[in-house]
Amino acid sequence: MAVGVVTISVLCSGAACGDGRPPFCDDLTRSASMSTLSKALSSRDLAKARAAAKDFRDLADSAPEGTRADLRDLATAVSDIVDLIAEERNTALGADPGGSRGRNDTAGADQARTELNQRLGELSTVSSRVERWAERNCGLRLS
Repeated sequence: MAVGVVTISVLCSGAACGDGRPPFCDDLTRSASMSTLSKALSSRDLAKARAAAKDFRDLADSAPEGTRADLRDLATAVSDIVDLIAEERNTALGADPGGSRGRNDTAGADQARTELNQRLGELSTVSSRVERWAERNCGLRLS
């Protein structure tokens, strides 16, 4: 799970887009560090982490067509990571909400973790495509 957060964080670190670039480049630059998400996860503030994941999803939804699908895949992974953390917390606390997938047991959280880990290789490829798009279209180096 930590690898997924690191993958997303590495994907989203960079410098400002220059003048004359697509407006989305400025939005991408402002969100590049994903510091709000990182801080929220570090402090275990799931409400802030969910808000940051939603912001990333909104960014993905506003992306140009050439990179939108890839950013949506990454945004979905970020949301899945936050949901998994919430499920694990609920399970550890014996809470009843069951997480976003309706699970409230260790086996369900284990299955979600396994599924997410299986996607990490694919997400690395997706991240690389986004990095190439950002460098080509925004002059923005994300890695």
